[in-house]
Amino acid sequence: MNIKIGDLVRFIDEPIEGHITSIQANDIIGVTDDTGFEIPVLRTKVTLVHGNMRMPEDDFEESPAQANMPFVDKGIYIGIAGEQKDGLAKFYLINETSYELLVSIAEVSGTKTTGLFANAIPKHDYAQVYTANFSAVGKWPTFQIQIIRHTRQAQIQTQPISKEFRVKPLELINSKERVDMLNEKVWLYEIDKIEEDIGLDKLKSHFISHRPKGR
Repeated sequence: MNIKIGDLVRFIDEPIEGHITSIQANDIIGVTDDTGFEIPVLRTKVTLVHGNMRMPEDDFEESPAQANMPFVDKGIYIGIAGEQKDGLAKFYLINETSYELLVSIAEVSGTKTTGLFANAIPKHDYAQVYTANFSAVGKWPTFQIQIIRHTRQAQIQTQPISKEFRVKPLELINSKERVDMLNEKVWLYEIDKIEEDIGLDKLKSHFISHRPKGR
C-alpha cells in the first residue's frame, strides 16, 4: 500500500481513524486521531480512506453568477487550521483567484526534496495538502511550493511560483483569520505576494541620500 504523510487511514482491527503524521522505521507509521495523540501502528494494520481531500473532479459546474464575476488574479494562501490543545494541524492550499492552479508541494531536506502533494486546484477552491502534530511544531518541515497558474481567459502572462515556506512556532501566537470557503479560522500565509527586490543600486542610493552632510 502506497501511503504518505497526510493520508487518512482506518485501523483494521479497531474503530480508529486518523491522519498519518509520521513514517518511522520497521514499517511503523504514526497516526494522529481527532484527540491529537499520535498512535504508532504497523502500516499493514491500516487501510486508506479515500475521499478525505477535495479534488478537482469533485468540483461542480459554476453558476451564471460565478461566470460573471470579475477576474481575481491574487489570493493564493497556505492556511493552517486546528487548535493547539487538540493536537492536529491541517494545512490547506487556498485558491481565492480565478486561476486554476497546478500545485506541487515537497519537503526540503538538505539538497533533496520529497513530494508530499501534487494536484490541480480549481479556481475559488482549496485542498488539504498536509497534516502535522502541534506537539512537533518545531520539527515541521520546510516546504518547497511550486505553482503554475492557468486560465482560458486572456490575462497578463504570469511566471510559475517557486518558493520555500516554513512555519515559525512563534507565528502561531498571532491571531487567526476567517476563511469563508473553509468555514473556519486559520493562520494565513500569502503565497503569491510579490517580494520587493531591494537591489544593490537602490541600497546604495538609500544610504547616500541619508548620509549626514559635512559641515
